Amino acid sequence: MIDHVSLGTRHYAQAVAFYQQALEPLGLALQRDTGAEAAFGTASQWSFFLYPVEEDQPVTAKGTHIALGAASRAVVAQAHAAALAASGTDIFTPRTRPDI
Repeated sequence: MIDHVSLGTRHYAQAVAFYQQALEPLGLALQRDTGAEAAFGTASQWSFFLYPVEEDQPVTAKGTHIALGAASRAVVAQAHAAALAASGTDIFTPRTRPDI
C-alpha cells in the first residue's frame, strides 16, 4: 500500500492552487504550505505533497502516472470537472479501466 506521493514542480504556486481545487471533490485539502512544501490530504492523513524544483532539475520521469482513489463514479466526475475548471487538460476522459 502506498502511503503518500511527492511531486516536484517548476510552477509551485500555480500547482498548489490547481491541486487545491482539483483534489477538493476527493476530500483532500491543503493541510500545510511552507513555500518549500505543500501537503494535501485529510487532517489525519497527509498523502500528496508538492515541492518546488529549480529550472535546471528534472521534474518527472517518463511513464510517471499517479491515480487517486474516489468513493464513486460521481466523485470521479466531480474531480475531473474541478481539475478542468482549474485549467487542467483532459488527456483521458474518466472511464472504467478493466485492463488495469
